[in-house]
Amino acid sequence: MSIERAPRRARYTIVDNTVLEDPRLSFKAKGLLAYILSKPDHWRTNRDHLASVGKDGVAAVRSAMTELEKAGYVVRRRVRGTSGQWDWHTIVHEVPVTKDPETARTPLQIVREGP
Repeated sequence: MSIERAPRRARYTIVDNTVLEDPRLSFKAKGLLAYILSKPDHWRTNRDHLASVGKDGVAAVRSAMTELEKAGYVVRRRVRGTSGQWDWHTIVHEVPVTKDPETARTPLQIVREGP
């Protein structure tokens, strides 16, 4: 197999090879993470939106996000909003984080999910 690269234009993404070489992840999870990392910092989305931009569906996005969470690329936190309601905040990292997300590298993306 040979690789033929396209000329670089204004829109391209650089992704740390850690995720692409992580044997714990399926190609589905790697592709979803690459898609999310291609968005601007603090971009917001949810599982339904992610499912709508691809053809795999909500169940595939859910399983890919679960894979990424188990491997440390996604950290979900339940937080109380200003109105007092609980919500989930999901932080997506380019490289896996340690057990303590406070000591991990700064998150690149914040993805907000509904319940």
